[in-house]
Amino acid sequence: MKKSCKNIENMLVDYADGRLSPGESGQVSEHLTRCENCRGLLDALQKSLDLAGVIWADGLAETKAIRIPTLRKVRKSHRLRYAALAASILLVVSAFTAWRALVKPVEVQKEPSFAEIERKITDEGTAARLLAATDLLADRPNAGTLVQSQYEYIVDRYPNTKAAAAAKAKIQ
Repeated sequence: MKKSCKNIENMLVDYADGRLSPGESGQVSEHLTRCENCRGLLDALQKSLDLAGVIWADGLAETKAIRIPTLRKVRKSHRLRYAALAASILLVVSAFTAWRALVKPVEVQKEPSFAEIERKITDEGTAARLLAATDLLADRPNAGTLVQSQYEYIVDRYPNTKAAAAAKAKIQ
């Protein structure tokens, strides 16, 4: 029984993770030998999963080791955006800390720790990188379901970030 591209698309994530039964895995493999669009989608999915794995493995992931040829010109502007984002977050946190120092008595005030500030900056950067990778994947044909689930992941995992707001807007 041959499976259509739509059915195969719904199975690609499990196929890439090795979670399909041997029979289903064989059907997907057979389809992939004949269908270039599904092979391209699987390739994009694997690159996206590899990128997400690197980012998740290290909250401060260094993307220099990741080679995506089509991003060479874009990568410099993304670095500037991340740096600007980090600087703006530090500015907001500093302003908030100064405001709290002026408004609350000294014995009541609790300033955010360096670790909390660092986590917020890391979350913003990670969410932005995941959003950028998902946006690249969105350009691929037949990637709708996967892209939708990745946008939802960004909204769920990093709800208080600008990337989550952008992902939420793209979901609606």
